[in-house]
Amino acid sequence: MTTTALPHVRDTKSEGRAHVIEPSATGLRITADRLRVWGIRSALSVVDQGLTAAVGFAVNIALARWLSADAYGAFAVAFATFLFISGFHNVLLLEPLTVMGPSRHSNRLPTYFREQIVIHAILGAVLAAVVLLAAGVFWWVSPRNLMLVGALVGSGLALPFVTFLWLIRRMCYVLQRPSIALLGSGFYVVVVLSGLFLFQFFHYVGPLTAFGLMSAGSLLSAWVLWHKLGLKEAQGPENARETTWREVARENWNYGRWLVGSTALNSVSTQAQMFLVASTLGLGAAGVLRAMQIPALVMTHILSATGLMILPAFSYDFGNGSIARLRHKATLVGLWLIGGTLAFAAALALVAQRTEHLLYGGKYGEHAWLMPVLALVPAALGASIGYSMALRAIHRPHFDLVANAVAAPLGVISAIGLMHWWGLGGAAASIVLSYIAYAVVTCWIYRSTAQGT
Repeated sequence: MTTTALPHVRDTKSEGRAHVIEPSATGLRITADRLRVWGIRSALSVVDQGLTAAVGFAVNIALARWLSADAYGAFAVAFATFLFISGFHNVLLLEPLTVMGPSRHSNRLPTYFREQIVIHAILGAVLAAVVLLAAGVFWWVSPRNLMLVGALVGSGLALPFVTFLWLIRRMCYVLQRPSIALLGSGFYVVVVLSGLFLFQFFHYVGPLTAFGLMSAGSLLSAWVLWHKLGLKEAQGPENARETTWREVARENWNYGRWLVGSTALNSVSTQAQMFLVASTLGLGAAGVLRAMQIPALVMTHILSATGLMILPAFSYDFGNGSIARLRHKATLVGLWLIGGTLAFAAALALVAQRTEHLLYGGKYGEHAWLMPVLALVPAALGASIGYSMALRAIHRPHFDLVANAVAAPLGVISAIGLMHWWGLGGAAASIVLSYIAYAVVTCWIYRSTAQGT
């Protein structure tokens, strides 16, 4: 348990009481400087995350407006495939890098980063091959659906390059240089969006070209960041512990292997509906579902960022033994977030048609009612995010695997049943039910765990 330094006290007998001497101006100035630095870094991190998310939303909105429903549906299915496969890159490389890098390799980070790049090259090639193999199988089964085959090929080819940018940006955070990560994100925004509008001007925009732009923007931005960080020339100290990329890969696996199952189940519970809609209702319906998800996805991204911001505070309370304060904060966060997200869903219900026209020019007007239905997803997530961050703070991350193990089969089964009766609305309801199940299990595990903490 940590202790907080108290102000110095001197006894003044002549006055019969103790006087408190305020901390020195130098100490206050150092504290203020530290707070200012961390405040600036936090702000830069938020802006950086916002820029990268904005590119994804902008690409989806632009393609939904410009392409036919079937063409955008092909992109939506390929993008869902990309997100599913890239989740394994996250747990087997990005998260171990973030945790193990500062704690075990702080005296040799430049060399450690280069070893992780070797691992990325191998892992990225394997994951890309899986997507390309899936595209080949689909082409063999349905050779006339070249639109989806091309989109899958684009997502497979883009995967190593896009995840490479993710890797270099994560290195910036390990080095506590979010300003450099922000530079890369800004460069990525300019390349992708300017290229997208240029391709649209010449009528070349499509799922394959969109993934090509994301690949080019990622590769160029990663190159800028790599040279800005100076890692190409940097060397570790002579007394640094020698290791190899194979040892680092083994370390990554030992850390991330327990998250692989959770990642797979989470992808099933959140992405299965997209594949089921595409296979039963057609690519156009999949495009509609993805387009109607965009407002909810924006709010979901905000909630995820909020969770990352409150996690350090929860961890600090746990480290200090302030369990009651941690529980109070978790409950308070849940109440605030569920209130805000329900208000968002209600507001969206009132302006759904106007929002659809603003985003898509009336192209999907008859399906605008799906927006407030899907907005219940962040409401469910908001109800549980305080508890999920608290469980992470008290070192109970296994809850995520259990919650996803319940949500995933429920999502698939409910999607099959509800889509039979309600079509696209049933798919939307299935997504909501999946998140509600995840939230309920998370809250139940928290309540059970909190009693023994």
